[in-house]
Amino acid sequence: MLDNSKSTPIAGVLDASERLNIETRFGVAAEQVARDHVISHALAAIASVGTDSVVFFGGTALSRTLLSDVRLSEDIDLIAMGARREVGDRIEAAITRRFRRSFGTAVFTPRIRDTRPPDPAVLHVDATRIQIQLLSSAAYPAWPTEVVTIEQRYSDAPPAKLRVLTTAGFVASKLAAWNDREAPRDLYDLWALARLGKIDAEASEVFSRHGSYTSLSQVSFTRPPSEAAWEAALSHQCRPAVGPGEAARIVEEAISQL
Repeated sequence: MLDNSKSTPIAGVLDASERLNIETRFGVAAEQVARDHVISHALAAIASVGTDSVVFFGGTALSRTLLSDVRLSEDIDLIAMGARREVGDRIEAAITRRFRRSFGTAVFTPRIRDTRPPDPAVLHVDATRIQIQLLSSAAYPAWPTEVVTIEQRYSDAPPAKLRVLTTAGFVASKLAAWNDREAPRDLYDLWALARLGKIDAEASEVFSRHGSYTSLSQVSFTRPPSEAAWEAALSHQCRPAVGPGEAARIVEEAISQL
């Protein structure tokens, strides 16, 4: 909880006590917190583009909604709901304008409009680098969405409302991502969602409609990541609270109970 007795936060200035709190809470380095702080300001800028223009999805979206205490993420995944190049220009303009007042110059390499999905643009802010991926809605499943107030974590970051996937949409999309690439971060997020009881009949129905298969039972968890791959992928984002084998078992068990 933020301390209201503090002086008014200065936009772009990370409060030292908040930085230490996040470092301790997630078990991460100062550099990771600095990136997360910049992401908060970028998300506030993106929110100004409008909830009918862009969808915020993926691991960072989960870390700012349903799983705000599980891990820090380090990139921004978006879906353009209109012409992709035009939406990309508006996102760049919003971030550049907002950051000029708080962080200084923001540089995109390459420009978002010049990327070829799924390749990201890289936002450069001093020593911080953040990948921003903007997909076309035509090339991504039509997971259900809703508008929510996201977790901004830092007192100097403006509040933000963004269009994100619904809870069932998040679960179904993470299951689809795990099925496609078997990445440790996807399994870890699924484990956290299973612990919250979010792998449910509604998520199963959304997956069967938009996912890789007609049934969740067809998603395989027989090849969990190695312990080394698990640590390499997650240890800079959090203190992993479970190993890959146990995470796979818990997710598989949640699916089997549907």
